[in-house]
Amino acid sequence: MQSSYLLTLLLFAVNAFAVSLPIRIVSWNVRFDADASTRQDGEKPWSTILCGIWSERCRKPHVIELLKNEAANTASPTIIGLQEVLDNQLEDIKGGLGSTWQHIGFGRDDGKKAGEYSPILYNTDALTLVFSEMKWLSPTPDEVSFGWGAGSRRVVTIGVFEHKATGKRFIHANTHLDNVSSEARSEGIKVVASRIKAVREQFGPLGATLTGDFNSEPNQDAYQTLEDMDFLTEVSKSEAVKIRNLDLTYTGFESEAGFSRIDFVWFGPTEQHFYAAQSWEVVNNVVDGVFISDHRLVVADLTAL
Repeated sequence: MQSSYLLTLLLFAVNAFAVSLPIRIVSWNVRFDADASTRQDGEKPWSTILCGIWSERCRKPHVIELLKNEAANTASPTIIGLQEVLDNQLEDIKGGLGSTWQHIGFGRDDGKKAGEYSPILYNTDALTLVFSEMKWLSPTPDEVSFGWGAGSRRVVTIGVFEHKATGKRFIHANTHLDNVSSEARSEGIKVVASRIKAVREQFGPLGATLTGDFNSEPNQDAYQTLEDMDFLTEVSKSEAVKIRNLDLTYTGFESEAGFSRIDFVWFGPTEQHFYAAQSWEVVNNVVDGVFISDHRLVVADLTAL
């Protein structure tokens, strides 16, 4: 009886590695809920009591609707990595997506609810959370801390997920690198990569994806540091087809043209064929004349092999 049970488990594990799994990966800096004194020119509030009547006066309903559309427009399980999310925004977004959506990650300023989150959202109808951790991007990653001259505390959130229908597992990580210190960005992405590698050592040779606002363009510090590791592949440099003609991901609240490309989806490990990349796109952040964030959403459709 015991040998039969063990054989069943073995066959399930073999099947989980053999089956392919289409998956959608989303990265988006949604802009924190700024009060009136810190809002930028052209920035609408996150929410007001008039949101339900005049949605053009706030950002919240548009952010939720875009995320719902990205998750609904595919039969694939969707992983959403967000940046700059405050606790109230996270609850709003999860409430808008529906009760089956959960998150991992905490506020970066106390490891609980204070400060910005870099959360990973997932639908529990499709995915089971196997493991999660959050580490600070600093020389002391297990402590609430600043790293290498950073202007803010920075974190990486990592989860191991299992697809319920197939048993296939994968790793996803999400981060937001510092906007002040180049050293903090370069050293911070090394922490991110080392933590992904540590999770792979713990859970086996799983495919990994990474989302994030790098505050670094492709020819700059953090991007180059990660690329030089030859560990993960940025989706625009893969075989993936680009869907639309938008490139720049940071726009501010007044420039529809945009300023820079600093938000990315990565996958790998590069030396092993864990993913096939189908498509990627940068999604417009202006809805009915409202800049719903100062960043555009990036989405990649991959197949975990």
